[in-house]
Amino acid sequence: MATEKIDYRYENGRRFHSFHEGAYYMPNDEIEVSRLGMLSNYPPWPCSSVDLSEDTQHQIWLVTLDNAIFRAPVGGSKPISVLDVGTGSGIWALECASRFPDSHVLGIDLSPVKPNYPVPENCDFLVHDAEAEWEFGDAGPFDLIHARMLVQGMRDWRAYFRRCYDHLKPGGWMEVHELAYPMHSVDPSVPSDTPFLRWSQLVHEGLAKGGINGGAARDFTGMLEEAGFEEVVEEIIPWAVGPWPQDEKAKRIGAMGATNLHDGLQGYTMEVLTKNLEWTREEVNGFVEEIKKDMVDPTKKYEMDM
Repeated sequence: MATEKIDYRYENGRRFHSFHEGAYYMPNDEIEVSRLGMLSNYPPWPCSSVDLSEDTQHQIWLVTLDNAIFRAPVGGSKPISVLDVGTGSGIWALECASRFPDSHVLGIDLSPVKPNYPVPENCDFLVHDAEAEWEFGDAGPFDLIHARMLVQGMRDWRAYFRRCYDHLKPGGWMEVHELAYPMHSVDPSVPSDTPFLRWSQLVHEGLAKGGINGGAARDFTGMLEEAGFEEVVEEIIPWAVGPWPQDEKAKRIGAMGATNLHDGLQGYTMEVLTKNLEWTREEVNGFVEEIKKDMVDPTKKYEMDM
């Protein structure tokens, strides 16, 4: 593997990818990898009965999707070829390979994937930029292309969707799970300048200055149809921030999500505000502490659209 693909950049106390430097605003250090789901004490595969006591992003999605890892009508007893774009820690690709042992799963990311467990023979990882030309050797075309939480790095969703369309088998499916900035409160009386809502708006503005539309997910249906996709299904799933909902599933997601956001808040914020909005490291760290206190106030009833 080329040196540029395995070297790292260190800034503001965090580690970042060096391959296509600056393409993605989130760090790739152990703190972030743990948040995404690849914990050192994570149970061996298969993960279908995983203990959800650790609040990580992957586990929140399992709860959200009722323990499914995708909703596209593929799989079953038929072997499938799967591409996981922006695989991060690799946990989704590993679990997909475990659940479908006769299939093949390829995970791509700007950072090299270093799982804590042996990689199944039907799962491979490749350092690759999803916004560059796709060259995967013998892999593809695919029955399913999966991606989630790429908002901090995807600059041209339309081009990405066209690329997905071109690399799917006839009748193949693409599934994308994404966050939409800015966040909101379900209570209209909550002012828009609270620390959490102000943070959400600032990150949205900072991403825009870096060429990223943080609210692009709200326009996905039209973009997918423009790319040629049919039978497009959009489902907006609200994630509460904190356990304030009455519904038990929503409460659980909110509790886990608050911990996930707490752990990832500095990563979401530091690069965007220091590089694009001229904040200092000290200003960001102070602001992050304000947000952490505010976002768990149950009277504010914060929510994000997924």
